[in-house]
Amino acid sequence: MAGKSAKRKEKKLQQAASKATEENGENGETVETTEEIVEEYPIDDSTKLNTKPSDLAKISPRTATGVLASHPLSRDIKIISFSLRLYGIELVVDTSLEFNYGRRYGLIGLNASGKSTLLTCLGEREVPIPSHIKIVHLAKEIAPSESTAIEAVLSELGVEKQRLEQEAEELCGLDQEDPGVSDRLNDIYEALDEMEVDTAETRAGKILHGLGFSKEMQKKKTKDFSGGWRMRISLAKALFMKPTMLLLDEPTNHLDLEATVWLEEYLMNYNKILILISHSQDFLNNVCTNICHLQNKKLTYYGGNYDTYIGTRAEIEVNQMKQYQREQDQIAHMKDYVARFGHGSQKLARQAKSKEKLITKMEEKGLTERVFRDKVYTLRFYECGTLPPPVVQFNKVNFAYPGQKDLLYKDIDFGIDLDSRIALVGPNGVGKSTLLKLIVDQLTPTGGIIRRHNHLRIGWYHQHLTEQLDLTVTPLQFMMKSFPEGTEPETVRRVIGRFGLTGKVQTTPIGQLSDGQKSRVVFAWLAHKEPHLLLLDEPTNHLDIETIDALAEAINEFDGGMVLVSHDFRLINQVAEQIWVCEKKTITTWKGDILSYKEELRKKMNMEK
Repeated sequence: MAGKSAKRKEKKLQQAASKATEENGENGETVETTEEIVEEYPIDDSTKLNTKPSDLAKISPRTATGVLASHPLSRDIKIISFSLRLYGIELVVDTSLEFNYGRRYGLIGLNASGKSTLLTCLGEREVPIPSHIKIVHLAKEIAPSESTAIEAVLSELGVEKQRLEQEAEELCGLDQEDPGVSDRLNDIYEALDEMEVDTAETRAGKILHGLGFSKEMQKKKTKDFSGGWRMRISLAKALFMKPTMLLLDEPTNHLDLEATVWLEEYLMNYNKILILISHSQDFLNNVCTNICHLQNKKLTYYGGNYDTYIGTRAEIEVNQMKQYQREQDQIAHMKDYVARFGHGSQKLARQAKSKEKLITKMEEKGLTERVFRDKVYTLRFYECGTLPPPVVQFNKVNFAYPGQKDLLYKDIDFGIDLDSRIALVGPNGVGKSTLLKLIVDQLTPTGGIIRRHNHLRIGWYHQHLTEQLDLTVTPLQFMMKSFPEGTEPETVRRVIGRFGLTGKVQTTPIGQLSDGQKSRVVFAWLAHKEPHLLLLDEPTNHLDIETIDALAEAINEFDGGMVLVSHDFRLINQVAEQIWVCEKKTITTWKGDILSYKEELRKKMNMEK
């Protein structure tokens, strides 16, 4: 049997590495050679993902150390004694990285704890990860080029096939009785079979379609897409490559609800190693099989999804605190005994000495640590007072962008008051953000009338606000500059402190802050404007889960109105009382909650399959 297995592997390798087209014995179809694949799908340097070696001329701000403890040919990864620094600051200290093949990990932790830095460290192979582990790290959008969207997704197909064939050839020269060699060869043959070059373009097209690309958009050049759409192309490419280790950092940030549901369904069936950072509890619950918690510079692993993690962690912490309290009470009792009787009679002194030795032994063995609680900040919007409804009124409003013949909205009528809690939903491109711009008077309607109360103050949060921050000033300086009249430094410190910006962060240049901290600066600025109406366009991007819950609580306690655009189903479920569907040039009210709307999207998606 061993001889037959070796012959089968040898024959498979010869077929994969053949330089001439051969006839397929079963159906008569031709099999393309590697050279033909490379010619048909040329490698586009502008759209490569982690195929170029690190630029040695640049000094990385990260320093990582660790020792590979798993088998060099294993599909599982275990690295012990792992530590990570960024600009000399310790983020992770002496912990283990353990990622098993076929598992999907949710990496969670507070903003600025080092989650994104950890993914970058893995993506750049700054720790000893075996070379056969194919890694794709979704870090940025695809570069603009002459390649079409479908070509960009397929651009590495040829080189990946060559890489696998070369590795298989090298392994065939090793000891075939070694289980590591045998297993790796089987993995390679399976990967080569999965490529199915004849159907590659169809499979890539399905992924793009799931992420919101029509057939016409798939043929459009990448240079003609916005940054958000090019990020989707980059995501499609990462999914199409099916790497051994897929690293996704907030992949839903540039997606609408429909694309989020599709991605959730796709990742639920990802059968290799997935490490995911996401602020959406709903997404983590449906995708992840394990949770990896980064806290206090350590990584702790939990089995199950996010809800399971919450229950398990709570139970562990309760037991840990009980054990900690027992030990502290025991030590306190023995120390009290030593203090009282250590210099008494010979018998009492011996007993005191014995208790001192017992305390020393307990300390050497290691005492139970006190439970470390994440510091969660409470967000708050100021009381805004009252205004008679409606504060915003749309009457027969039409809108089309200049140069566009087709209307984006036609004859829309609605009113918004200070009791409104509205979530806008619908596919990308239907005009959700455009509607917010019409409300805030940044766009002028093509027809109809928009009335706003004369004293209405609007607080508009949108995705590009953080990009407009002056990165050279500190949060304290930014707020002082934004509100120069009658604002004392200590008052401003308290204001931004309520949004989780405390201590040295207040005097650190904004350019050195994490994306989540930059978002907090914007929220502090927004709250200090004391708006009557909040317009929130994707407010959860870059926020951690705890801050999103704090934001939801702040919105629910806010006495003004709110209009929300978000891909976070859980946030919508927490704060929205009405669901408005933007579609087909109009706005309709959904009869149900956001969870029923999500289920409808899932049914629609399954029907399209």
